Amino acid sequence: MMILTTTWQDNKKKDRRIQHLRHHFESFDVEPAFPLPLFEQAVFDLDSCPFLEPSCKVEGNTLFAGRINAYTKKHWRQLISSALEFLDGVESRVEVTIDRNLLEKFLTLHLNSGKIEASLMGIDLRPNVKDSSLKVHLRLDPHQDVDELVMTAISLDGGYYSPELTQVLLKDTFLIGFDFFLDGRSAVEMYTCCSGRNLLPVLGKRGVHLKHYACQKLSNKAVSLLEEVTIFMMGFSQANINPVLYFEFENTKHIQSHFLFNTLGDKIINFCLNDKIEDSISIGVTEQDLEKSRLENFRFYYRKAV
Repeated sequence: MMILTTTWQDNKKKDRRIQHLRHHFESFDVEPAFPLPLFEQAVFDLDSCPFLEPSCKVEGNTLFAGRINAYTKKHWRQLISSALEFLDGVESRVEVTIDRNLLEKFLTLHLNSGKIEASLMGIDLRPNVKDSSLKVHLRLDPHQDVDELVMTAISLDGGYYSPELTQVLLKDTFLIGFDFFLDGRSAVEMYTCCSGRNLLPVLGKRGVHLKHYACQKLSNKAVSLLEEVTIFMMGFSQANINPVLYFEFENTKHIQSHFLFNTLGDKIINFCLNDKIEDSISIGVTEQDLEKSRLENFRFYYRKAV
């Protein structure tokens, strides 16, 4: 009886994941096109997935809402295996080779390093399947020095970073992301972070170098926002000429008090308010777009416990 009860409870949790995932997509009229069904199955099969991170990307008058990440900490290696199986499934259906070379090189060196504490897999679904991308991200232990992992990521990325910025990457990278585009491209991105208004013990050693760098290099508007938010992040990759700035807010109302959005942004805000999505909401935007009076090009993230 105990085994049957546990199985029923586990399946109920897994069903809830898929319900939340589909609710996001249906709310923004995302068609369940390939490879979304394969992604749903991969998320359902995870033994542990405490939260999902749906997101929207707005480019002027165009909304891309077929974006979602599934996260796990307890069984992060299993998620990596599931993600690789998911890539296999996609590759068997799409007339393109998914280039997983960067991820495989990284895992060969660091899978058993003991400095990775969580992982996520994600999808960014576009109307043209070859414009879509799949994601595997690795979250690093904030209480350990992870220079060797970040050096590998920098080498795989192949971009040039000044000595000052390299130091920021080495000391304050908390997430290393691998993106696989269905047109055959792949990319590495390093996400750095620091506390905003209040010091956050959960970030451990991360943040001192990034905060100093941001205050020296970014606009007054960006620095002012940094001092108001919960967490500030910057993503660096050779694939992104302009780094994306990420501002995590305590709640939706705080976002409304700091940004004006275009019509699509207002639609996303109203969705969050109607669904009572209250915390862990982030805006991703380049510095150039941040300087505009109204946000027209941005990313909007929220978390959903499942």
